[in-house]
Amino acid sequence: MGKVKSVFIIFIGMVSVGLAAIFVRLCDAPPLVIATYRMGLSTIIIAPLFFILERDKLKHVDFKKDVLPFVLLGGLLAAHFVLWISSLSYTTVLASTVLVTTNPIFVAGFSFVLFKESTKKGTIIGIIIAFVGGVVIALSAKNIGLSNNYGNFLALMGAIAVSFYLIIGKKVRKKFNLLTYIFFVYSFAAVILIVVAILTRQNLFYYPKETYLYFFLLAFIPQIIGHTAFNWALKYFSAPFVAVTILGEPVFATFFALIILHEIPIFIEFIGGALILLGVYLSAMAEVWNVS
Repeated sequence: MGKVKSVFIIFIGMVSVGLAAIFVRLCDAPPLVIATYRMGLSTIIIAPLFFILERDKLKHVDFKKDVLPFVLLGGLLAAHFVLWISSLSYTTVLASTVLVTTNPIFVAGFSFVLFKESTKKGTIIGIIIAFVGGVVIALSAKNIGLSNNYGNFLALMGAIAVSFYLIIGKKVRKKFNLLTYIFFVYSFAAVILIVVAILTRQNLFYYPKETYLYFFLLAFIPQIIGHTAFNWALKYFSAPFVAVTILGEPVFATFFALIILHEIPIFIEFIGGALILLGVYLSAMAEVWNVS
């Protein structure tokens, strides 16, 4: 029964994160403002749960030693969302979501460069296939306009930002439970985004009522429900399997973009996206399940 429930939860998670790109497109606001509301509202939603359930965990936080890592993680998460949300203004939902979910490949590559962790043959093959897919998507952008290449670049930068976030977060996460960890990371990300928004004189208010609704939906469905669903499923499935299922995001995002936004990707984008997803999947298989 647990397995059946967890499969359903994973499905809910994939659908939830797949809606993120749609809510972003529907928001009538700049990328930095959208990211600020996403993290700010997520923090507001999580805060009561943290102080009710995990308030005693505060005594285990060494603010002198732990603040800097949390600030760094919050900054990387904030950069990830700003870059990815910005990419959706210049490229298709399919290209953006596929490219931003290439982080498993970057994590493997950076882990090898920074920590000398071995890279398996399967990982190398996966990276090559994903690279070819990236080239295909880049070439497809020429058929639509130069701005698509810029959007694809932003999505890749978003993937790199979240890759460093995952690498650093893996070490910090060992010290804290899930709720405590995400509360501090989300909080610092929200504060950083608010400060940057104020310094860059972004308009944080006076948006259409519908946009405020999409701000809330973006925070609640993809961030709170989506990410929580994947973490809940870890009780019944291995972390690698759950990580690979996140690759369902581009599939659902493209489907919702077709139905809601009437955005139809060109055929060559489907080819490039399929190659990237295959490459990421093979890399994940090699790195985690020791498939060479």
